[in-house]
Amino acid sequence: MIKNREAIAMVRMAFIFILAWSSSICAQNDIARDLFADYRSAVLQIRIIDLTSGSKSAIGSGFPINESGLIATNYHVIQLAASEPQQYRIEYLTETNKTGKLKLVDVDVINDLALVEAVDFEGQFIQLATQEPEIGMPVYALGNPLDLGLTVVPGTYNGINRASYHPRVHYTGSLNPGMSGGPTMDRQGQVVGINVATAGNQVSFLVPVSRLHTLVSDYRARGAAIENMQLHIGEQLMADQQEKFSSLFARNWQAISLGEAQVLDELAPFVKCWGGSNSSDDKAQFLSADRSCRSEDSIYMTSTFATGILEYQFIWLEADKLNSWQFYNYYERLFGDFAPGNRADEEDVTGFQCDHGFTQGASGRQSKNVFCLRAYKDYPKLYDILFLQGSVDDKESALISHFTLAGVSKENGLAFTRKFMEVSQWQ
Repeated sequence: MIKNREAIAMVRMAFIFILAWSSSICAQNDIARDLFADYRSAVLQIRIIDLTSGSKSAIGSGFPINESGLIATNYHVIQLAASEPQQYRIEYLTETNKTGKLKLVDVDVINDLALVEAVDFEGQFIQLATQEPEIGMPVYALGNPLDLGLTVVPGTYNGINRASYHPRVHYTGSLNPGMSGGPTMDRQGQVVGINVATAGNQVSFLVPVSRLHTLVSDYRARGAAIENMQLHIGEQLMADQQEKFSSLFARNWQAISLGEAQVLDELAPFVKCWGGSNSSDDKAQFLSADRSCRSEDSIYMTSTFATGILEYQFIWLEADKLNSWQFYNYYERLFGDFAPGNRADEEDVTGFQCDHGFTQGASGRQSKNVFCLRAYKDYPKLYDILFLQGSVDDKESALISHFTLAGVSKENGLAFTRKFMEVSQWQ
């Protein structure tokens, strides 16, 4: 009899849970439906039009933030028009198929934001939230995915992603191409973030609305559109790298063991390290153990050019079954295979200029060093740096160290190199 009562109680609890869950889902659906109805005219499709063909080359989303036609979107949505205004123009398209031209007035390339302005705009605008929602609260992303029309995607606000150097909100929802630049709203209809990227599997990211507040405030204080966008972006990149490397140099650089060497550990919360080895492979001809570390985010410049990246890697090798000649040949090939960790093409950067040399560490070990840099063509005093270091005085063991710094001043690059070599050494 007691068991029957317990079973009945459990069934009742399960039934209550199902009712509560169903009510929650229904409530979220009701909110999504209301937001769609209330703001469908305020979420715009942003189109990049090729002037020669008259056809759209890229699309995204955007939303007015005041009654005078100031519209927010992502920098990567309008990048073609920002970089090549002689070839592209920016337009908006409403849900009633009304179109109009847009003028680019300001950007925050670091946080992937842009402000465009419409003349004689008569549409609805959306309020920006003034504080961050509580973690776990339902929010709703709006945008124009895949040119299919306005869509509302419910999800959960998971707070700022601490693994990113540039603040990004972790949003549990599926953003799709075309939704970039659209608003993510709370149930009151206020913007809490700007759609920016997805990692798939219900993991997406938003630019915090606080960054948009800052961009709007700077634009209003200036009182005019940016005249030289390239110079403006270059100043943002230079200031960002200076702040980042100043904070890195102020940290305590910790080392971790790899083989007989000490190598740089995770340098900051936004740098994540992974490692592996072939130690369990009985057929391996040599022992290899590696550790690779990389910053979790980057700065979008173009579809073929990314900057703001920090990566470093270490490989420990032991000859094991290889003779010294075989080991040297493998080691030499591996040393020559390294490449920079960021995308760039010849329109963006010069070729690498490299210096070669030999150094002796504190332990007395000899190493070959290769220090390469390539200049940014449009942004003076910024460089990509590729560094390689390999031990040369042992026939049966070796340590290779490598790093890439993307978008750094020469002074900060040299200072990083010196500190990197001090910490990472064969003991």
